[in-house]
Amino acid sequence: MAVAVKKYNPGFLSDDEIVASFCVRTAEFDTLVESLRECDASSSPHSLVIGPRGSGKTHLLLRVAAEVRRNPVLSGLFPVSFAEESYEVTTCGEFWLECLGRLADQGPSEERDNLRLTYDELRTVTDDQSLADRCIGSLLDFADRHETRLLLLVENLNMLFNDISDPDVGWRLRQPLQTEPRFILLGSATSRFDEIDNPDHALYDLFRIITLHPLDTAECHALWQSIAGRCSTTEAVRPLEILTGGNPRLLTIIARIGADRSFRDLMENLLHLVDDHTEYFKSHLEALPAQERRVYLALARLWKPSTTRDIANLARLNTSTCSAQLKRLVERGAVTIEGGTPRRRQYYLTERLYNIYYLLRRGTGTDSVVQALIEFMVCLYSPSEIGDIVASLLESSYDFSVLSEMIGPEIAGTLLNEANALQEMGRYDDAIALYDQVIERFGPGRAGSELQVGVALTNKSSLLIQLGRSHEAIVTCEEVMGKYLTDRDVSSAVLSVSALWVKGSALFVVDSPAMALDSFNRALAQVDTLDAPIPNFILAGLLHSKGLVLVRLSELDSALATFDEALTRYGMDVELQQNGTTAMILISKALVLDQFGHTISLTDFSWLLESLAKHGSVLPGTSEALTPLVAALEPSTALGLLQASPAAHLLLPLITALQQELGQASEVAKEVAEVARDVRARLAEARAEQTESRAEEGAP
Repeated sequence: MAVAVKKYNPGFLSDDEIVASFCVRTAEFDTLVESLRECDASSSPHSLVIGPRGSGKTHLLLRVAAEVRRNPVLSGLFPVSFAEESYEVTTCGEFWLECLGRLADQGPSEERDNLRLTYDELRTVTDDQSLADRCIGSLLDFADRHETRLLLLVENLNMLFNDISDPDVGWRLRQPLQTEPRFILLGSATSRFDEIDNPDHALYDLFRIITLHPLDTAECHALWQSIAGRCSTTEAVRPLEILTGGNPRLLTIIARIGADRSFRDLMENLLHLVDDHTEYFKSHLEALPAQERRVYLALARLWKPSTTRDIANLARLNTSTCSAQLKRLVERGAVTIEGGTPRRRQYYLTERLYNIYYLLRRGTGTDSVVQALIEFMVCLYSPSEIGDIVASLLESSYDFSVLSEMIGPEIAGTLLNEANALQEMGRYDDAIALYDQVIERFGPGRAGSELQVGVALTNKSSLLIQLGRSHEAIVTCEEVMGKYLTDRDVSSAVLSVSALWVKGSALFVVDSPAMALDSFNRALAQVDTLDAPIPNFILAGLLHSKGLVLVRLSELDSALATFDEALTRYGMDVELQQNGTTAMILISKALVLDQFGHTISLTDFSWLLESLAKHGSVLPGTSEALTPLVAALEPSTALGLLQASPAAHLLLPLITALQQELGQASEVAKEVAEVARDVRARLAEARAEQTESRAEEGAP
């Protein structure tokens, strides 16, 4: 079952909800709780949790506070939680005043009124030292009355120190924290800062530092299951780890909006899904001062670890100004230092998903590279079954407008064209509603309306397959065939053959391959008896689908012959290359050859790359189709072929993987580099399998 999670701030959750939703950062939690258990009345184990924005600092601190309230072993502590942003704290005295105000809100109900009166009285004190002393006195009085120690949970300690102008504030805070064991400070910070790093500063060596690193794959998997309320494979979570950089908050956003979606659907609609959280990304950007925002956006556009000079040139700032703004962004946790040298550091946006979101929304060229990366990740981390290829074939190759154009400009034709447009926009429910409207308005009893209804039924059935409603699609196709299977006019012939193709595809998806093969053979036989011209996309699609069924039936030689027939007849058709049909037939051929332990020829390899480029996107099965041949070639040879191909921009992770193997430098986004490392692992597996296969063939 999915647990309750507020959009961005776990501070709104109850203790029970905090405990139920806490599934990562458990090692850090155990460390903090153990230090509190072991402390005695003469020591104060102050701790500081450091991690970038969204890394889980707030959730961790609140989980510790909940444990203190729930665990009898920790009954000698009383947690006092600051707000995530303490905007009113600008002096040392105001820090202690804020402690008292928070205690008035969170203390025992019977004492809150008196504590509030004390707080209101001390608010009028103007001398800051007197204010600090009197607030500390009131806090210690409370601790003595209840024989407890106050656990102060203070968020964003680094930003708080930036907002306090008093240069002695560190020493003024250190004195009571170091000498008074009734105070224990558990703080958080988005990055390390001078007060704790510089030996000359007051807070040096005061805290035990706990750094929150990005979640690993297993932790991302645990968080996904906790938020989404359903299991998912580790392989499917890996790309989400890459896109979010293992950031719990960003992964939570994706888990919440993708809980009921398949991995493929989630990835393919990532921009639209994340668009629902535009206010989160906008608020993050709008909170930055103007010059910091300028530098931040320049780094987002670069989308790779970049030096100060690179960023300054794009932001149109001098390097010293840019360096100062980068320092502030690092302190905020909005930017991280990613490699380089001490003199030439490289920077990267901390919240990777924001970078992806920004580039996709900006749409000035880089968006196509991002989209290609997402498509490649879908292929790599969601290995395609033959059924996936069938569904994708219908989606990418089936031209919904062809049948509708036969209707003409009448009302039914207009409705069908509107439905086609909605379908291409991904508004599937609206498209089905319009198809149903045509079926209802132009159904039985309307003269000359049969063709309109047939087109609506056929297009609807194709869409039903994509929506996973294949059984409904079969019934719908049978309704079409009952009226048009024997007709000989052009429109009816195209319609009946299309219905047989769609029905066969639906039968294939519901695992009835023998019946699917019969449907495809009937369609092809009908084509042979017709004088009417059938569009090439239908003929090529029929042969491709038949070949896929033969693969499912383990008739691999016949499948290869069918794929070759489709390629020979229709593979060079420009329209079929543009809609992806040619590439998908070549992919299917490569997958079958791999089952024989063979790879596609270099000629077919080049043809596939050219066809992918003409289609403009990576198709299901691309990764599995390319990997065996790339693994069989020398890395330098494979790299040269890929870089020279028109599909190079679609296969950047594969190219980067080969560059990594050859020790070549590649300036790419961290997301691309991480996918490339996984590609290298796949290539290594393929090479090991090929070596084993050759050894077996050579054995006596």
